Amino acid sequence: MDKAILVTNMAICKIFDPYPKSTREDFFDSEEILNEVEKLVQGKFWPLLIGPKRTGKTSILKIVANELNGIYVDATNIRSIKQFGEELIESSVSLRLSLDLKVLRIEIQKTPLKGVRSLLKKLDHKIILVDEVQNVVSPWFLTLLSNVYNESEIRFVFTGSMIGLSKALSGEGKGKVSSVLKGKPILSIEIYPFSEELGRRFLKIGSERCGIKLSEDEIEESVTTYRGIQGWLTYYGSFRNLGYSHNKAKDMVKKVAEGVIKEELGRLSDTQRAILRSLCLVEEVSWKELKNLTEGLTKREFKDWVFNHALKQLVNARLVKKDVNGYRIIDPMYKLILNEK
Repeated sequence: MDKAILVTNMAICKIFDPYPKSTREDFFDSEEILNEVEKLVQGKFWPLLIGPKRTGKTSILKIVANELNGIYVDATNIRSIKQFGEELIESSVSLRLSLDLKVLRIEIQKTPLKGVRSLLKKLDHKIILVDEVQNVVSPWFLTLLSNVYNESEIRFVFTGSMIGLSKALSGEGKGKVSSVLKGKPILSIEIYPFSEELGRRFLKIGSERCGIKLSEDEIEESVTTYRGIQGWLTYYGSFRNLGYSHNKAKDMVKKVAEGVIKEELGRLSDTQRAILRSLCLVEEVSWKELKNLTEGLTKREFKDWVFNHALKQLVNARLVKKDVNGYRIIDPMYKLILNEK
């Protein structure tokens, strides 16, 4: 492909940009969900977007932050209130707020909880959007949210991949810590992978915008392979936009997925990984059949409560889907990669 054409395609093909989107014009099929989130925020509710990884939650947060002049905080690597405060300050710098951030930074270093509360009070009426909030859901964070709700007009938007988040943040969980948020205006919104039809439309519209020729067979195979996971479909479109053939683009997506999934698997227990490998061998399976299959593959017996706990965590993490017919893997790339190991 001619280099000039390649550079032009790269510059204009925002729909297939693998980075999170920051404007709704570049985010496919986004109007309804973006309007709903912004309406809730403006009504002083705190939306919680829950769904599997790679389904566009970060893009939604960044677009809302851009349109409502909010503060976006990536909580992926945050494990303490001090880290949360430091990240909040870094994210506030670009907004050029009339705050003495140096003083606030020192206060957070010395007394993290007091410093973050002080910062949040000064950010009154701002919208703070916390991505991957499951990493910071802890006693200090829930108490902080309760204090903020009572002391300021700050509004929050959250994203996460854990089912239990909605209960923890809305105060429906167990224990005194969770109860501090009871009655707070937190509303869960489910984010789903594309349907097959939506996946087709995404690739067709994207190819038209980017000047890429995708055959009907290539589109159908991609829709079947990536099963509606927006992240993988976007990577595929991005590689096609770079001039790669259909098969080469699929190979490239697989290489990206191998690195991402290897990291995600590293955070799981041996039992959870064994369950995922078992699910890779079937399309859908009952609880009993899945337990028998996992025990057969690992050549060990699991107590029912141990197996059930590990499986429930996978369901909560949106890696496994449970419905009336049994259990199945949500992200098809897990199956593609684990079947080769």
